[in-house]
Amino acid sequence: MIHLAMEDKGSGSKSSVEKIRVCLFSTVQTSGDVRLFHREAKSLARAGFDVHVVVPSDFSGTKDGVHFHAIRRAKNRFWRMLLMPWVAMWVALKTKSSIYHYHDPELIFVGAVMRWVLFKKVIFDMRESAFRLILGKEYLPKWSRKTLSFCYRVIEKVCLKGIAIVLANESIAEEYKQCYLVRNFPEVDEDIMANAMDMVERLKLPLLVYVGGVWESRGALLYVELAKRLSERGHSFRMMIIGPYEEQFGRELKAKVSELNLQDAVTVTGLLDYREAMKLTSRAAIGLSMSGPKVAPNRAICLAGKIIEYMMCGTPVLASNFEHWRSYVEGERTGMMADPANIDEIVEVCEKMLSNPSELAAMGKRGMEAVRTKYNWNVEFKVLLKCYEKLQKG
Repeated sequence: MIHLAMEDKGSGSKSSVEKIRVCLFSTVQTSGDVRLFHREAKSLARAGFDVHVVVPSDFSGTKDGVHFHAIRRAKNRFWRMLLMPWVAMWVALKTKSSIYHYHDPELIFVGAVMRWVLFKKVIFDMRESAFRLILGKEYLPKWSRKTLSFCYRVIEKVCLKGIAIVLANESIAEEYKQCYLVRNFPEVDEDIMANAMDMVERLKLPLLVYVGGVWESRGALLYVELAKRLSERGHSFRMMIIGPYEEQFGRELKAKVSELNLQDAVTVTGLLDYREAMKLTSRAAIGLSMSGPKVAPNRAICLAGKIIEYMMCGTPVLASNFEHWRSYVEGERTGMMADPANIDEIVEVCEKMLSNPSELAAMGKRGMEAVRTKYNWNVEFKVLLKCYEKLQKG
């Protein structure tokens, strides 16, 4: 049974719950993670929960009503997956919470131990389809991916018994019998929306922006190639690639920008504060959400949350032509789509968008309205709250 977001004006008020202690934990996400902290933890704190968060961080203390407990960052992927899950579990248990809410597939054994050995109430927050993610992991030998994906799927069926499942994407909801669909939509920020730049101003020197993980599979090199083509065609523009990246890939990306002599047009910022990233997005002419030419199996079926964030900022979207994304982009008429494996088509669509100011402005307005009325965290949080309340009563 899938629990969907429904209008319920009584949900979410502080009076609807007692002061229940809950702990959200991760070995991958940081203290500034948008879904874990800005959406879930802060919303739960406002709803009256005593919220604790365990993540790799340099910060321990209280922020926006949420209590942070820092754990060390693993030096490499091996130690992060082998040792840190148990460290995170130990620190989480020290909070003596009533509900434990974990976010990473690599914590699946920890979740099972907490549920069936320690008899805790546990939630697994499944952002994407984990066994499909394995199929797209480039650091794994190609011959091993299908086998490891199958093994994880078997492990998942065993370890998730008796654990509440929260899903961020409806495309995988049918694969799980008992789940809560809590889509990763943004919290309506009326300040950002009210101060979003007028499209006429945005187009004086068009800004193309990308916000998210800066990886090759998420289109980072594709954006640089797009910038090269636009520059060669005589366009004046700026491009900002905003988000975290691994050190080696960051060096390669910046070297590519320099090699193509695009330093004046393209900026790779690294990780920025979420609200700062959204403010920059609210000044952009186009928000980019393209995948690399080799599309990971998981990518095509899971909606990129940045698409809805661009819409909130009144920024038209240029997105990959994935079927699952189509209703949000073409269906809501908030942008245009292109084949991520066809750079010529991407450039053509981008130029078409930039050459039609009135339609760009209309796309931005339609995006804002869709977020206000349908695609927002205020609606989704009511489902998460039902999950917590049911666990507490059970």
